[in-house]
Amino acid sequence: MDIDGLEVLEENEEYGYSWRWDDPRGLQAEILWDRQVGRLTLGTRMPPGGWTHNPLEVSVWGGARTIYEAREVVEKYISKAAAKPR
Repeated sequence: MDIDGLEVLEENEEYGYSWRWDDPRGLQAEILWDRQVGRLTLGTRMPPGGWTHNPLEVSVWGGARTIYEAREVVEKYISKAAAKPR
């Protein structure tokens, strides 16, 4: 899918879903959604290094009990926090 000009790859994972993209700041980024607990985490890495994951603040980005809510959080995050520099 495309969000504000960024190609975002959505994959169905064993635990839920993942969304990956190349962040305009030079990082690789992904958001993981665990369907059993509704938790979203943001992962970033500067190749060739490993991934660092942190929970997305529910009070800022919202929660995700369903795949539809998870996609809304991903779109909101990418549109605001990972927007292309102008």
